[in-house]
Amino acid sequence: MRDPKAETVFTWLDRGFWLIWLGFPVLVWTIVQGILAAPAQLAAQLPDQADCIAALPNVATLGPLAGWAFWGGFAVEMAAYALVLGLAHSVIRRCAMGRIFVDGMIRTLKRIGAIIALFPVLDLILGNLTAWALYVGGDVAVYQASVALDLPVLAVGLLLVAMAYAMRQAVRLQQDAALTI
Repeated sequence: MRDPKAETVFTWLDRGFWLIWLGFPVLVWTIVQGILAAPAQLAAQLPDQADCIAALPNVATLGPLAGWAFWGGFAVEMAAYALVLGLAHSVIRRCAMGRIFVDGMIRTLKRIGAIIALFPVLDLILGNLTAWALYVGGDVAVYQASVALDLPVLAVGLLLVAMAYAMRQAVRLQQDAALTI
């Protein structure tokens, strides 16, 4: 049974995702500009802290190893965001076409959940790699590893994976019930 109201909602959500796709490069560019301008902005805002600010690593002047680690990590994280965004958009488009409880949708939800669940681990590894590269490259005097894992994000990812498995089980139960006379 088709639900015209749901189709309208999914059509608007699909348009919203296209706007997000259009804005994504602008967001990335804004982040890069903010990262590069941060030292000068801090120095202008806190002139009495100029010595302290000068001691902070400046992304624009990092050594080769630290620069590769930082910008490589940034690229990997942006790629992960784009991948989740693309998968989420495909979920909305499938819902708009009425293909909700199908294997493709369940598989996509499981992938989104896995990426979201693994992202905090990836972020922790990349952050520690960048901190180590800063230390080895002489951009900072001390290496301090981080152990801060974003548990709420990890939990949301695991919840999506669990929901995908529950949806798969519901589809199987419904198929079994349809075969029963």
